[in-house]
Amino acid sequence: MTFLKNDISRSFEKIKAEEELKEKTREAVLNRLNERPKPKRRLQRFSVVFAAAAFLLFFGIGSYQIYFSESSYIDLDVNPSIELSVNRFERVIGASAYNQDGREVLSGMNLKHKSYKDAVSLLLKKIKQKGYLKRSGIISVTVQGRKDAKSAEIKDLQTEISQCISGHEKEHKIEVYAVSKAVKKKSHYWNVSPAKYLAIKQLQKVDQSATVETCRDHSISEIKDYTKKCEEEHGEDQQQGHHSHGNHHGH
Repeated sequence: MTFLKNDISRSFEKIKAEEELKEKTREAVLNRLNERPKPKRRLQRFSVVFAAAAFLLFFGIGSYQIYFSESSYIDLDVNPSIELSVNRFERVIGASAYNQDGREVLSGMNLKHKSYKDAVSLLLKKIKQKGYLKRSGIISVTVQGRKDAKSAEIKDLQTEISQCISGHEKEHKIEVYAVSKAVKKKSHYWNVSPAKYLAIKQLQKVDQSATVETCRDHSISEIKDYTKKCEEEHGEDQQQGHHSHGNHHGH
């Protein structure tokens, strides 16, 4: 009888132990199930944050590159010779001088992020204040860049310059025109504005001794006046030569 009681007792203990094991196992499984989604949510959350950061970084870098990419160049020459680099949003992203007069004008000026029209207006005001407009009768502005933008820029610049020198139009000639990439590249090589480079090339047709080095410090107005003088002298020489040849032929 005692043996039987002991046997029954052991059986109950065994069943109880198995139930406790099952309960512990069930609890462990439930705990694991409850814990699993959390890392996933963290991972998903991290993935979303990382993707957003990557997008913003890419977009930021892309926008930076687009904004600070030159779309066109506007060169102003009154003898202070200045170049403006303009982006596709018509904002100035760089300004540099070709000569000492240009450096004096740019000194203390911050033209970055201004519209090119405002930048040209500010430059002309300072050029006028420093008395450069009195020394030169020509305001030359060239535009090099996208074909679809050049015509609009030229028209806007002509209007802006006319307004800046209002009342003195008769004293100054305004030249605003487009130049090719090749001309811009050659003028950069010689470190002169495209307008001055073209003026010197025109002078060289009538005076082969003229060089960029000897002409770079002269204003476009002076270069063109000298070119005209050479052309007149050249024309007179041709006429004299023709008359002399005719007289000789007559004898």
